[in-house]
Amino acid sequence: MNWDRIVAGGGRGLFVVLWLVVAALALYAAARFHYVADWTVNGRNSLSRPSVRIVKSLHAPVDIRAFARGAQIRQGLRALLAKYQRVDSAIHLKFVNPDKHPALVRRLDIGFNGELEVRYEDRRALVSSLSESGITNALARLERTGIRRLTFLTGNKERGAQDRSGLGLSSWARQLRSRGFTVTSANISAQALSPQTMGVLIIADPRVRFLAGEIKTLEGFVKAGGSLLVMLEPGHTEGLSPLLARQGVRMRKGYAVDPNSSLLTGASPDFIAIRHYPNLGPVRGMHLVTVFPTAAALALTPVQDRTPIPILATGTDAWTQEARLKGLVVPPPGTTPSVLTIGAAFEAPYKGKTQRLAVVGDSDFAANSYIGEGGNLALAMNLANWLAHDDAFINLPNRASPDLTLTLTSAEEDVIAFGFLLVLPLLLLASAVAVWWRRRRL
Repeated sequence: MNWDRIVAGGGRGLFVVLWLVVAALALYAAARFHYVADWTVNGRNSLSRPSVRIVKSLHAPVDIRAFARGAQIRQGLRALLAKYQRVDSAIHLKFVNPDKHPALVRRLDIGFNGELEVRYEDRRALVSSLSESGITNALARLERTGIRRLTFLTGNKERGAQDRSGLGLSSWARQLRSRGFTVTSANISAQALSPQTMGVLIIADPRVRFLAGEIKTLEGFVKAGGSLLVMLEPGHTEGLSPLLARQGVRMRKGYAVDPNSSLLTGASPDFIAIRHYPNLGPVRGMHLVTVFPTAAALALTPVQDRTPIPILATGTDAWTQEARLKGLVVPPPGTTPSVLTIGAAFEAPYKGKTQRLAVVGDSDFAANSYIGEGGNLALAMNLANWLAHDDAFINLPNRASPDLTLTLTSAEEDVIAFGFLLVLPLLLLASAVAVWWRRRRL
């Protein structure tokens, strides 16, 4: 017997067996354990942290029916919902062909190909925005079991939630209701203001001066721990100055002018644009440009247990003036340009809880005519969520892919065309000549 050959053959057999064992263990590990890494620029193939927090707050299965026809749209929905299923396996997706179930489509009021019906416990919501923002907002709306109430104050010609004119707030109110808020109105002279029944109180651009008794009613609301949002216009405090002063806020005379805003908007420098925010409160994580037509500047002073924090501020070259802009835009004599605050917020302890208030020197940003501009809607929703202590719902993202398009200048296009049409063919021709010449000499 050739023992060396037998030993060698046995060694090869053992090697094969070991490799089979390793392969079996690898297959078992792949089936048993899952690891996903997202290396995209802004993590667009995985959920953002706010979305993850909301998904993890769910305590019951989520059933999603996608009324979609066509392989392409179904594939896109699978990829979108897979982000959520990686966080919570109790999220289930089922496709329904709307052409085969017309009665069900009519009963559920399905409006377009790809619309989603999301069911959570005994509640349901339709999702028409097929994005992370749309789905996460639907889950947030369904997860909210408590009443989140926003009350718009009336009686002093304030802007109303039912007003559909350009200066009305009906678009914002509609978005608030779609996110699970209860939106109501209250006349200060006809109803008692209680934080328990009113929730967050909103005063938007009053045009009739508040009476002394009405100011006392508002002060009582604040003293009782109520959350308050005040949105004013330049020169129109309408008797609210004492109330604001007790919170450390004073409206400065005139209106804000910021020449740097014109570089962003192309409009007049009194059309304020803001793109940088502190990473706190209702503007935490904000990165969108917000615009404020003719805003008032605020002066902030710490009082007692509360310190107003600037959340909306202009650039360093801004100033205030009372006269209307005309001719060359320059600061009035004796004015030194500086940063102006047009929005402030603060928190204060109240009986073991936290009271929140916010003041903005402009109400147009939330009006129907401007709420669709830039990040105005996001700011308005963030203010509502922050005042209602729903911090998890602040800045639910709708992230875009930053690398889907390539923008070239004319010079860059000329260089590429010159390289491909002339330089590259000449290089190939020179290579061919060199090879021919070398072979000829052999």
